[in-house]
Amino acid sequence: MVQIACNYCSMANLSEICPKIVLMRHILTIVVLCLIAGCQSAGKKAEKPLNAELLPAGIAPSRIRITDLNYWTEQGQFFVTGVCVNESGAWEQIWLNVALTDEQGRALSVGGAASAVIPAFSSAVPPMGRTSFFAGWPLSGISGVPAACTVREEGSLKVAPGAILLTENVGGVRMMVPEAPGMPTSVEAAWQISAVLNNPLPQSARHPKLELLLYGTDNKLWFSTLLDPDDPQYKSLIVSEKAGPMAGGEKRELGISVHYDQLPAALREKKIGRVELLAFDAR
Repeated sequence: MVQIACNYCSMANLSEICPKIVLMRHILTIVVLCLIAGCQSAGKKAEKPLNAELLPAGIAPSRIRITDLNYWTEQGQFFVTGVCVNESGAWEQIWLNVALTDEQGRALSVGGAASAVIPAFSSAVPPMGRTSFFAGWPLSGISGVPAACTVREEGSLKVAPGAILLTENVGGVRMMVPEAPGMPTSVEAAWQISAVLNNPLPQSARHPKLELLLYGTDNKLWFSTLLDPDDPQYKSLIVSEKAGPMAGGEKRELGISVHYDQLPAALREKKIGRVELLAFDAR
């Protein structure tokens, strides 16, 4: 078993805030803010969805199913997360369309557009495979108070078949710390997650990546993010017994640390109930 030893999860540093676990969320927010600044003013909806210019050439209709959809407002932003199932019968990279409505069912604009385009995390989803998504927009860029959210397929790009990666034996250990110095009571401060990454087929995987999904004790998905074990900025979060490409039939033990300080308020209040890991070979 991999021994997890990093500043992010060590007991001596549990009071420190590490921003990397929400790196993707912050990047998405920054991108959206920049795009909103260049969009049409609120009150005149753009014909194309927000971020439509990010769609690649050759994108085509697909067939998907959305599960585990969850959305909420927090710290002046509207967030949405969920899981996308590829039901097209082909390997695909998938983009989604997000539309918001208020309590009366009236459509709301996002950055001056009627809807927004977001990518699913995986760049290569096999038939009936799953990938997750997470995005957020400042409420100041939405034309009203969002009360509901719909997510549908915007389009997909066909990609070549490749290695199918599995995550096995996924489990977590709660890390407890004293509620206050000298007090006998303790509080749950972090999770230490272990798993086995498996490339069961003969084909090699050149660039394995992970998707971390965190569900609350209410069984709702509250957070998902993309993790790259080979990226130096994730070294304090992910410990792997080996880096780089995976040979066919190879297995690797993983350790991932998650601290509550940088998670959505619902997870800090309700606590993590279960964890899922998805894996894919990045294109």
